[in-house]
Amino acid sequence: MKWINKTLPETNLQKFIFIFLPFACGYFLSYLYRSTNAVLAPYLSNDLSLNAEQLGFITSAYFLTFGLFQLPLGILLDKYGARIVQSFLFLIAATGAILFSFGDDVLSLTIARGLIGLGVSGALMAAFKAFAVWFPKERLPLLIGLFMSAGGMGAIVASRPLEMALQITDWRGVYLSLGIITIFVGLLIFFIVPEKKEVIDQEKPLPILKVLKHIYTSYAFWRIGPLSGIAGGTGLAILGLWAGPWLSDIGKFDQKEIANILFFSTIMMTIGTTSLGIITDYLRRFNISPVGVMGGALLLFIIPLTIITFGLIPKAIWPWVVLSITSLAATLAYSGLSQHFPTSYAARASTAVNLICFSMAFVAQYGIGLIMQIVEPGKQSGYSIKAYQAGFGFFLGLLIISYLIFIIMSLLEIRKQKKPLKDNNV
Repeated sequence: MKWINKTLPETNLQKFIFIFLPFACGYFLSYLYRSTNAVLAPYLSNDLSLNAEQLGFITSAYFLTFGLFQLPLGILLDKYGARIVQSFLFLIAATGAILFSFGDDVLSLTIARGLIGLGVSGALMAAFKAFAVWFPKERLPLLIGLFMSAGGMGAIVASRPLEMALQITDWRGVYLSLGIITIFVGLLIFFIVPEKKEVIDQEKPLPILKVLKHIYTSYAFWRIGPLSGIAGGTGLAILGLWAGPWLSDIGKFDQKEIANILFFSTIMMTIGTTSLGIITDYLRRFNISPVGVMGGALLLFIIPLTIITFGLIPKAIWPWVVLSITSLAATLAYSGLSQHFPTSYAARASTAVNLICFSMAFVAQYGIGLIMQIVEPGKQSGYSIKAYQAGFGFFLGLLIISYLIFIIMSLLEIRKQKKPLKDNNV
């Protein structure tokens, strides 16, 4: 039964059961969908004779529709609330998953994958919107860190457990089952999650375009957004698809070993994201912001990505583990940016970062395959380190540039904040 407004959850336990858990189930599915093709890639390629460019295009369609829907998503979430929007979107995701299970060419699979991306595009932002309404802002970093572990669990299931499921069924059966489960989760969110009227500021609400202009022209957005988007998008692109082929082509691991490596990496990612939320919440006491923690973690992210790009230690597993742990540090931008704007358009602030992140994920996932195909045309598997260096290296370069810009803008921001203090002492 759906919650009645006069019986809203009050205790932390009630909020956890009726708000946190339903959205966590949705985010679990979102990440499961996002990561499946890292394991399914060779099966799709063999069954349908797909090359790297085609495989990258099909898989990245998820990110394209996901990213493009971020602007209207933020508006819809702020206007209609997380429960209604997320429930409807999950029906679209279920439709896409079922259609994918019946796909037999690039076009049909791309359309189906795009519907999945559209359908789960609100899994994270809807939860953030609900959390912004129900929980105090200062606890959001901790809450988000715990929530992100649900995505990590989805990534875990998309590794070794998924490989084991392929002993029972094929990739079509996997997607058909996911479609049915998605319908159930959508209904769960609709009937379980409560609604709460937001406390509206006394000021007259700003027009939609004025709000978006405020967000997209703010210094805070341009300091945080590009780095978070490029790092997060590149991480999603590689871990969601190209990790599997790299481990096969460069690491020379077999499919079971690859599934095990991805399984272990995603377990560490889940532990890492939860720990990151706890660490961020603790460092808040020392006036270290979520954005500061993000900057430190993403510096670590660059190191394993460089090692992987150039194939320096092909048999080492630890670079993939560190890459997995640090890749989701980009999500700290959501809580960092939301603190600069009123709760009434918190969703639009968060989706501004998400727009860059998932647009970049589409560009990177497709772009890596395209570049690899240009370097070694005609291949469908067995790409050389030269191809991966070209594909991964292009986006590594973008990441380094965006990090340098982030450092410069952060230093300018610190200088700007200290300047009035100096003036007062004169």
